[in-house]
Amino acid sequence: MSSIIYIGMDVHKKTFNLCALDGHTGEILAETRCSSEAKNVLKFVNTVKEGMADEVFIKAGYEAGVLGYALYHSLTTLGIRCDILAPTTLLRSAKNKVVKNDNQDARMIAQNLANRTYKAVHVPDGQDVETKEYVRMVQSSKKSLKRIKQEIKALVLRHGYFYDGKSTWTIAYLK
Repeated sequence: MSSIIYIGMDVHKKTFNLCALDGHTGEILAETRCSSEAKNVLKFVNTVKEGMADEVFIKAGYEAGVLGYALYHSLTTLGIRCDILAPTTLLRSAKNKVVKNDNQDARMIAQNLANRTYKAVHVPDGQDVETKEYVRMVQSSKKSLKRIKQEIKALVLRHGYFYDGKSTWTIAYLK
Protein backbone atom coordinates (compact mmCIF):
# COMPACT_ATOMS: atom_id res chain seq x y z
CA MET A 1 0.00 0.00 0.00
CA SER A 2 1.33 3.43 -0.86
CA SER A 3 1.20 6.45 1.41
CA ILE A 4 1.59 10.17 0.96
CA ILE A 5 3.59 12.57 3.07
CA TYR A 6 2.88 16.28 3.00
CA ILE A 7 5.83 18.59 3.63
CA GLY A 8 4.82 22.03 4.88
CA MET A 9 7.57 24.60 4.47
CA ASP A 10 7.74 27.98 6.15
CA VAL A 11 10.41 29.59 4.00
CA HIS A 12 12.58 32.62 4.65
CA LYS A 13 15.67 34.11 3.07
CA LYS A 14 18.11 32.25 5.34
CA THR A 15 16.12 29.36 6.85
CA PHE A 16 13.35 26.88 6.13
CA ASN A 17 11.13 25.28 8.76
CA LEU A 18 9.89 21.91 7.55
CA CYS A 19 7.08 19.71 8.85
CA ALA A 20 6.29 16.23 7.51
CA LEU A 21 2.69 15.09 7.97
CA ASP A 22 1.38 11.58 7.29
CA GLY A 23 -1.46 11.87 4.78
CA HIS A 24 -3.46 8.96 6.21
CA THR A 25 -3.16 9.46 9.96
CA GLY A 26 -2.51 13.22 10.16
CA GLU A 27 0.44 12.46 12.46
CA ILE A 28 3.46 14.73 12.41
CA LEU A 29 6.36 12.50 11.36
CA ALA A 30 9.22 14.97 11.67
CA GLU A 31 10.03 18.66 11.99
CA THR A 32 13.26 20.53 11.42
CA ARG A 33 14.83 23.87 10.72
CA CYS A 34 17.54 24.08 8.07
CA SER A 35 19.39 26.57 5.91
CA SER A 36 17.52 27.75 2.85
CA GLU A 37 18.70 25.32 0.22
CA ALA A 38 16.59 22.89 -1.78
CA LYS A 39 19.10 20.08 -1.18
CA ASN A 40 18.31 20.31 2.56
CA VAL A 41 14.63 19.74 1.79
CA LEU A 42 15.60 16.67 -0.25
CA LYS A 43 17.73 15.41 2.65
CA PHE A 44 14.76 15.89 5.02
CA VAL A 45 12.45 14.05 2.62
CA ASN A 46 14.87 11.13 2.31
CA THR A 47 15.22 10.94 6.11
CA VAL A 48 11.43 10.82 6.54
CA LYS A 49 11.11 8.19 3.80
CA GLU A 50 13.73 5.91 5.43
CA GLY A 51 11.39 4.60 8.12
CA MET A 52 8.60 3.80 5.66
CA ALA A 53 8.16 0.29 4.28
CA ASP A 54 5.55 1.25 1.68
CA GLU A 55 5.96 3.27 -1.46
CA VAL A 56 5.84 6.93 -0.41
CA PHE A 57 4.69 9.91 -2.44
CA ILE A 58 5.79 13.36 -1.37
CA LYS A 59 3.87 16.61 -1.82
CA ALA A 60 5.56 19.78 -0.59
CA GLY A 61 4.23 23.30 -0.40
CA TYR A 62 5.07 26.81 0.75
CA GLU A 63 3.31 30.16 0.89
CA ALA A 64 3.81 32.54 -2.00
CA GLY A 65 6.23 35.26 -1.01
CA VAL A 66 9.61 36.80 -1.63
CA LEU A 67 11.23 33.59 -2.88
CA GLY A 68 8.94 33.60 -5.87
CA TYR A 69 9.29 30.60 -8.15
CA ALA A 70 12.99 29.84 -7.59
CA LEU A 71 12.39 27.32 -4.79
CA TYR A 72 9.58 25.68 -6.76
CA HIS A 73 11.88 25.14 -9.74
CA SER A 74 14.71 23.86 -7.53
CA LEU A 75 12.45 21.34 -5.80
CA THR A 76 10.84 20.06 -8.99
CA THR A 77 14.31 19.64 -10.51
CA LEU A 78 15.17 17.44 -7.51
CA GLY A 79 12.02 15.37 -8.11
CA ILE A 80 9.87 16.79 -5.31
CA ARG A 81 6.32 17.68 -6.29
CA CYS A 82 5.56 21.13 -4.98
CA ASP A 83 2.75 23.68 -4.83
CA ILE A 84 2.99 27.36 -4.06
CA LEU A 85 0.03 28.23 -1.84
CA ALA A 86 -1.85 31.50 -2.09
CA PRO A 87 -1.68 32.92 1.49
CA THR A 88 -5.19 34.37 1.41
CA THR A 89 -6.75 30.96 0.71
CA LEU A 90 -5.18 29.04 3.61
CA LEU A 91 -7.24 27.93 6.57
CA ARG A 92 -5.70 29.19 9.79
CA SER A 93 -6.72 28.38 13.34
CA ALA A 94 -7.53 31.18 15.75
CA LYS A 95 -4.44 30.20 17.77
CA ASN A 96 -2.24 30.48 14.68
CA LYS A 97 -3.55 34.00 14.04
CA VAL A 98 -2.62 35.14 17.56
CA VAL A 99 0.59 33.21 18.27
CA LYS A 100 2.75 33.01 15.17
CA ASN A 101 5.97 31.10 14.89
CA ASP A 102 7.72 29.30 12.08
CA ASN A 103 7.06 25.76 13.38
CA GLN A 104 3.31 26.40 13.62
CA ASP A 105 3.29 27.96 10.16
CA ALA A 106 5.02 24.88 8.68
CA ARG A 107 2.46 22.61 10.42
CA MET A 108 -0.42 24.75 9.18
CA ILE A 109 0.90 24.59 5.61
CA ALA A 110 1.28 20.79 5.83
CA GLN A 111 -2.30 20.47 7.14
CA ASN A 112 -3.63 22.67 4.34
CA LEU A 113 -1.80 20.48 1.82
CA ALA A 114 -3.25 17.31 3.37
CA ASN A 115 -6.79 18.68 3.55
CA ARG A 116 -6.55 20.43 0.16
CA THR A 117 -7.80 23.66 1.71
CA TYR A 118 -5.80 26.05 -0.44
CA LYS A 119 -5.50 27.38 -3.95
CA ALA A 120 -2.23 26.87 -5.76
CA VAL A 121 -0.51 29.82 -7.40
CA HIS A 122 -0.02 29.53 -11.14
CA VAL A 123 3.65 29.03 -11.96
CA PRO A 124 4.45 30.78 -15.23
CA ASP A 125 6.45 29.03 -17.92
CA GLY A 126 9.65 30.43 -19.42
CA GLN A 127 7.92 32.48 -22.10
CA ASP A 128 5.58 34.09 -19.55
CA VAL A 129 8.56 35.07 -17.40
CA GLU A 130 10.40 36.54 -20.40
CA THR A 131 7.30 38.55 -21.37
CA LYS A 132 6.92 39.89 -17.81
CA GLU A 133 10.60 40.87 -17.72
CA TYR A 134 10.27 42.63 -21.09
CA VAL A 135 7.18 44.57 -19.94
CA ARG A 136 8.95 45.56 -16.70
CA MET A 137 11.98 46.74 -18.67
CA VAL A 138 9.82 48.86 -21.00
CA GLN A 139 7.93 50.39 -18.05
CA SER A 140 11.18 51.12 -16.24
CA SER A 141 12.75 52.79 -19.28
CA LYS A 142 9.64 54.95 -19.80
CA LYS A 143 9.73 56.02 -16.16
CA SER A 144 13.44 56.86 -16.44
CA LEU A 145 12.89 58.83 -19.65
CA LYS A 146 10.11 60.85 -18.03
CA ARG A 147 12.31 61.65 -15.01
CA ILE A 148 15.25 62.68 -17.23
CA LYS A 149 13.02 64.96 -19.32
CA GLN A 150 11.74 66.61 -16.11
CA GLU A 151 15.31 67.16 -14.95
CA ILE A 152 16.28 68.74 -18.28
CA LYS A 153 13.22 71.03 -18.18
CA ALA A 154 14.12 72.11 -14.65
CA LEU A 155 17.75 72.79 -15.66
CA VAL A 156 16.65 74.88 -18.66
CA LEU A 157 14.23 76.87 -16.49
CA ARG A 158 16.91 77.52 -13.87
CA HIS A 159 19.07 79.06 -16.61
CA GLY A 160 16.27 81.39 -17.70
CA TYR A 161 15.08 79.77 -20.90
CA PHE A 162 11.32 79.66 -21.43
CA TYR A 163 9.30 77.99 -24.17
CA ASP A 164 6.03 79.64 -25.15
CA GLY A 165 4.82 76.87 -27.48
CA LYS A 166 2.19 74.27 -26.69
CA SER A 167 4.04 70.97 -27.10
CA THR A 168 7.33 70.15 -25.49
CA TRP A 169 9.96 67.82 -26.89
CA THR A 170 9.20 68.79 -30.48
CA ILE A 171 11.85 70.10 -32.92
CA ALA A 172 10.75 73.67 -32.20
CA TYR A 173 11.08 73.05 -28.45
CA LEU A 174 14.54 71.56 -28.82
CA LYS A 175 15.76 74.56 -30.91
